[in-house]
Amino acid sequence: YSSMFSGCTSLVNAPQLPVTTLATFCYQSMFRGCTSLVNAPELPATIVYQEGYSYMFEGCTKLSYIKAMFIDEPTTRAHRDWVKGVAATGTFVKNAAATWDVIGSNGIPTGWTVEFAEV
Repeated sequence: YSSMFSGCTSLVNAPQLPVTTLATFCYQSMFRGCTSLVNAPELPATIVYQEGYSYMFEGCTKLSYIKAMFIDEPTTRAHRDWVKGVAATGTFVKNAAATWDVIGSNGIPTGWTVEFAEV
């Protein structure tokens, strides 16, 4: 699914992504540059492997809601710039079991409110 919708500026609603076990590069750049996207699809995977979410939402300037259930700490290897260039404010729903607190383009977007979801 890498780059599947990349650059699709008219995409408003993302499809469901029910996969809970991600392959390497699985969703890399999937929605990159989708400037009309407001809500990310729910991301139920609890572990993200190499480049799994890298650049996934980069440049999605209207994106203001993400529910991501991964518990492993975001890394530049798996989450490189995955939320770079999203809206300045929004809501990030995080797995209640996740103990990480990475803020910025490789984690929770700066300026966003964090909520917790039970699995």
